[in-house]
Formats: sequence, structure tokens, C-alpha cells
Amino acid sequence: MWHEVPHVVLQPDQKGLQFKINRKQALRVLDMLIQRLGERGIPYNYALVPQAGHTLPKMFQNKLNADYDHKQHAIFLFVLCLWMRGGTESDTAIEFLTPMYEKDQKLFAPEYFLQTDTPGLIAEVATALTEANLGNRVDENSVGWVYNMRKIARHWGGDPRKLMNDKPKFKKLCKRIVSKKPKTDDDLVLLNEGNPNGYMYFQEKMAGMIAYFLMDAELVPMFYAPVPVDIHVLRVLVINQVIKPVGKCEKETLGVDFYREEVRALAREVTEWYCRTRHVSPVALCDTLWLLSRSLCRRNPGNSGYVVDTKRHKNDRLRRKQNRDGLLSPHLLGMEDVIEGDVLTLVPSESDDGAGELSGRKRYMGFRFSDDTIWNDPGRIRRYEAACGRCPLESTCRFNVTSAAYYVAGKLLVERERLKAPRDHRSFLDHDAFASAHHVRIDPRVRFAPIAFVES
Repeated sequence: MWHEVPHVVLQPDQKGLQFKINRKQALRVLDMLIQRLGERGIPYNYALVPQAGHTLPKMFQNKLNADYDHKQHAIFLFVLCLWMRGGTESDTAIEFLTPMYEKDQKLFAPEYFLQTDTPGLIAEVATALTEANLGNRVDENSVGWVYNMRKIARHWGGDPRKLMNDKPKFKKLCKRIVSKKPKTDDDLVLLNEGNPNGYMYFQEKMAGMIAYFLMDAELVPMFYAPVPVDIHVLRVLVINQVIKPVGKCEKETLGVDFYREEVRALAREVTEWYCRTRHVSPVALCDTLWLLSRSLCRRNPGNSGYVVDTKRHKNDRLRRKQNRDGLLSPHLLGMEDVIEGDVLTLVPSESDDGAGELSGRKRYMGFRFSDDTIWNDPGRIRRYEAACGRCPLESTCRFNVTSAAYYVAGKLLVERERLKAPRDHRSFLDHDAFASAHHVRIDPRVRFAPIAFVES
């Protein structure tokens, strides 16, 4: 049950908290990652970035094809950035956007959006996105699609490559790309079209993302830029103490939320500084950070978080209520039933105290496995060895951080010091889980002790 696992440790007042870069640690950590990438070691010998050739439209998978178009490739990646803001997995966005492109390329032609029927264009894009299963944030993305395509057509010849063909410094690139965040829904109108700069929903992360995409595809010259900072990149930097809170030791760091703009700015600063210092491609650095977190950190059982989807449970209970008579079960997943007329709602039980700050449609309840029981399962030890046991940063990593807290509440929360699996691996016959499951006492001195199974 989720309430048996320690709840989120969130420091209540973090206002005024300052952060700093440990550049010596940055060199140590990032050097090890780049070395592993150069050796094509785990996880870089099998993990692929989402924009790898086999996931893109067929006409972009081989530049030697007669129908390959550099400009169209750049436009596809430019549009793809709308879904890199969060809320949709990168692989999923490409998976659904690819058939949409292959079916009809009309909406991927910037010149098409120079016509004046703006509401009609927005509706057309929204319909196409919904049919392509890209309905997440469709109201925002359809407006952003029309606005950005029209601006790139009017001021940059319909070619996103022109935004960075001159290898600009990142500050200059951001001036061209980053737009002010809309404060209200009334701001989601196509204003400022006469200015060649500023693309809707493009913030610093998206400026780094489009630069990364185009450099990776060899559509623009390579230039120094920070990596696009997301939950995966930031997690690696935080758990390896490349970025630290000022004046706090490791234990005092527990409960600090690192997903804030000043920390992301430091992450951009340190990654660009490293690329310039070591003369490393920002594409390579981004791949090392992102793939490590996505392929190894997420497999560490110590990083597994528990999320309760109250909306889904509510709907499930309503369906069960309609199909049977009598009272509902009073407890399910620690949530108590409250019936008000014909409406069934869910409220936290008493054991849910303190977790309400990390909630939205879903509720983040803390780690899935407690400190005392996590290594009782041999399978979790194997998972740990397959993840942290093969990680080049195993010796520098200090914390457990789930991605669940970010996806539920937008927080990168350091909740506990990293749990390490025991090194003295026992044989399966001597393992507590095996003995308790079969109700026999195993003599560790006898390799193949007779096993008397208890009949049920």
C-alpha cells in the first residue's frame, strides 16, 4: 500500500534559497560521461535519441534519397519543438507527427499560412492534430503552429535554418527565438507579426532544443550552445552535485525543489561552459546527459515513485457503483469514499497528511519502495545492478529523485540520499524472500538443501 512508504519530504519555505555551480565537479562528472559515450559503452551502445532516423518520416531517414529536402527536414523539427515543452513523451510526439506529415505535407509549408483566414487555419491545424492523436495542448499548439509558421515564412524565407546559420551566440539565438510567456488566454493572439523575433511557446529550453535538433541532423553548422535543460538533464546534474544549494550539506538538501528558473539557468550556463572548455559538441553532451537519465536513472528501483490517479479511480468506482447494489468498499488505495447525492468523490485518508502539495489531476505519494524493504526483492537488486551498477557516475551520484514528482507537480525533488543495493549477494536459496515464500529454513552451508513445500 502506498501509505506504508515514506511520504514526500518537501521543505516548506524555500524562498530566497540560492544555488551554485561546482565547476570542478562538473568537469569530473561530464568528463566521465563523454568518455563513456566515446567508448560506446552502456547505455550509449543501445539507447537512441527520439529523433533517430528510423522514427522520422521516410524521406528524412536517408539524405541520399532523391526526395530528401533539407529545408523540409528543418521545418519538421521546428514544428516538433512545440511538443518538447513537456506533457508529451518525445518518442510519442514523433511517432504521431510522422504519419501526419507523410499523409499531407500542406500544413508543413510555412507559405501556406500567409493567407489571412487565421481562425480557419487554427481550426484546420487543431483538427489535423486531434486526428493524429496529438490532442494534448491542442488549443495552444494549433495557435503556436500558425503563428510560428507565418512568422518563419514572412521573415526567414520559410527556413528555420536561417535562424542559426551564422552560428550565433546563445544569447543572440534566444533573442531571435524566445517569446514572452502569455499571461492570459487573451494574449494567445497573433500579435507582433511584423517583428522577425519571438516564436510562440519558445522559451530558452526550446531555443536549445531547435539548435540541438538542427545540429544533430547536420542541417546547420555546429556552434557552442547549452543543452536543452529538461527533467532528465537536470536530474543528472543535481544528483551528482554539479548544481548545489548554497550553504546546505547533503542531508540539508533533502526536500529542496530544484525545478526553478534560476537552477535551469545555471544548468544552461555550466553545460555551455563545459562545451567551450573541453571543445565538446553540445549535441554529444546533451545525448550523454539525457540518455543516461532516461535509460539508467529511471530503471533504478530507488527512483520509483508512487502516483495515484484519483480521476481514474473515481471513474472506475462510479462504473462499479452503477453495476452493483450495496455499499462500496470503504478503503481502496488509502482513499476514503464520500458520497454526496449521486456524486462519488475521493478525499485523502488520514495517512495522506502532508502529500497534498504534490497533486494535480494525479497525486504523487512518495517513493514506491521504503528504505527498509526495497532490497528484500532479488529482482530489484538485479534492476539496480543493471542500472546504477553499470553507470559511469555510480561513485558520484548522491540522491534518489523520481520523475513522478515532476510529471505530477512540476518539481524536481531531492527526497532521500541514494539507496545502494547490498554488495554481498546471497544465493537464491539463502535469500530471505525465498525462505519466507516457501516456509522452509535453508541451511546456507548446504548448497542444495532439500525443500519441503507446504501444501496450501
